[in-house]
Amino acid sequence: MDINIQEDLAILNDQIGKYVEELNKLNQQRDTLLQQIQQLNGAAMYLRGKSDPEGLIEAQISQEEDDLTRSVEYPNEDNTS
Repeated sequence: MDINIQEDLAILNDQIGKYVEELNKLNQQRDTLLQQIQQLNGAAMYLRGKSDPEGLIEAQISQEEDDLTRSVEYPNEDNTS
């Protein structure tokens, strides 16, 4: 049996080329998916920031008002020493 090295090498190189093309396509698809995910995450973060800001502001204001209430009365001004 005679082995044709040149023909076998050509077949292997052809297969390598096909696999490299397939890998490049998959990498491109991966990059596209990553970009889409990043865009969706950005949009979601924007919408989270816009969701019910009035309720958050009102809650903060009411909490600040609670913090400013007096817990001890002022001393009597009638006391003269």
